[in-house]
Amino acid sequence: MRTFCLSVAVLCTLSAQAMAVDVSVKGVHLCCGSCVSGVEEALKDVDGVSDVAADQNTKAISFKAKDEKSVEKGLKALADGGFHGTATADKKAVNFPTVKVKKGEKANTITLTGLHLCCGACKTGVKEALSKVAAVDKLEIDQEAQTAVATGKDISVEDLIAALNKAGFHGELKKEEKK
Repeated sequence: MRTFCLSVAVLCTLSAQAMAVDVSVKGVHLCCGSCVSGVEEALKDVDGVSDVAADQNTKAISFKAKDEKSVEKGLKALADGGFHGTATADKKAVNFPTVKVKKGEKANTITLTGLHLCCGACKTGVKEALSKVAAVDKLEIDQEAQTAVATGKDISVEDLIAALNKAGFHGELKKEEKK
């Protein structure tokens, strides 16, 4: 009886490991140990996520997820932590969370919040990415508040978000207060 219980326990463990999904996120801004710690912090309490690793050299994050929902929760946690990249689950492309933007939307002032800005290199990375967007005349980046404000005339919101994401960062648009 004891051998049977042990065999069932081993089979259950092997079965659970076989069903785990290998998740990879590439092209993430990971410039320092604090970025790596930020990734670990973002994923540490996500149910169903384990074996988290972030590599500064390859700019990649990997983790195991117990199922598709855990993959989504893990990617959302990374986005909420200010990280962005190209994601795969078991080598199949999966969508990283995106910011909802109206097609063709333009603004003179755009505020991005929730950016991962742990150090000067992160701040520089955001500044370089956003300054390349057409019509951006001025950038204000607040490391402590984790925000960036782009001002100019008719800045494409889509282009600004795309530039931020391409640089490996994720941020949200600040909601305008209704008057």
